[in-house]
Amino acid sequence: MVINNHMRPLLDIKLFSQPFNADDGEDQQLDTSKVIARHYAELEHGISVLSDIKMRKSYVYHGGLAEQLGIDLRHEVIDSIWEDELLNRVHREDLERKYRLEFRYFQMLKTMEPMERTDHSVITRLRIKDQTQRYLSIQHRLIYIGNATDGGIRLALCLYNRHYDLTPANTPYGVIVNNRTGEIIETDHYQLNGLLSSREKEVLQQMKAGKRSKEIATDLSLSVFTVNRHRQNIFKKLEVSNAIEACRMVEYL
Repeated sequence: MVINNHMRPLLDIKLFSQPFNADDGEDQQLDTSKVIARHYAELEHGISVLSDIKMRKSYVYHGGLAEQLGIDLRHEVIDSIWEDELLNRVHREDLERKYRLEFRYFQMLKTMEPMERTDHSVITRLRIKDQTQRYLSIQHRLIYIGNATDGGIRLALCLYNRHYDLTPANTPYGVIVNNRTGEIIETDHYQLNGLLSSREKEVLQQMKAGKRSKEIATDLSLSVFTVNRHRQNIFKKLEVSNAIEACRMVEYL
C-alpha cells in the first residue's frame, strides 16, 4: 500500500525536479554512505534508510528496532526513495508533520552552500505501530549527506531508533537543528499554506487556468506590473523557476 499524504507529492516535485548530471565520484560517495548507514543500524540497533534520489532507489539496513516492529531483518534494496513498509505504520498526524518539516528543510538547504548542508538535520518523534498494533515512540532523523556536482541534493539518510521521552511536555515534536551548534532552526509549527499571501494564491490560481499576466490583471483589478511582481514572489517562495512548476504545486497550498 502506498501512502496518500498531503505533503509527499510536494516533496516528490522538489526532489525529482533537481538537475542531476553525470558525476565520476558518485559511486564512491554512494559506497561510503552505504557503510555509514549499515554501521548505524548495527551500532544503534535502529533502522537506517539510504535513499539515492537521482536513481530513485533506497538501501535499507535493519537493526534491533526492526525486530521490535516485526519487520524482516534482512537488508534490502527498494525501487523507491520512500520506505513505505515502515511509513505505513506511522500515525498519520505524525507523518504529515514529518513531511511538512522535511519540505521546509529541503527549501532551507537549497539556499546553503553544499558543504554546509550536512551541518543540519530534521529530527521528529513518530508513533509507529509494532507487530501487535501498539504504538512505539520512535525518533526519526533525516540528513542529506550527498551532493551532486551541480549543487543538487542526491543522497538522503534516514535514521530510526527508539525514543524515550525524558523531556518537558512542551518540547516540539519536530525540529530542524544545526548539529554543529545545537541551534534549533525551525519547529514543526511551520505551515505550507502560510507560504503565500491570499493575493498570491489568487494569482497562482489564475496562472493555473492558463491566463497571462494581462488577463490576470484585468480579472483581479491590478496592474500588469503588480501581477508580475506577485508571480516573481510566488516563484521565489515556492523555489520554482517557472509557472509550470508553480502550477503543479497549487493544489497542495
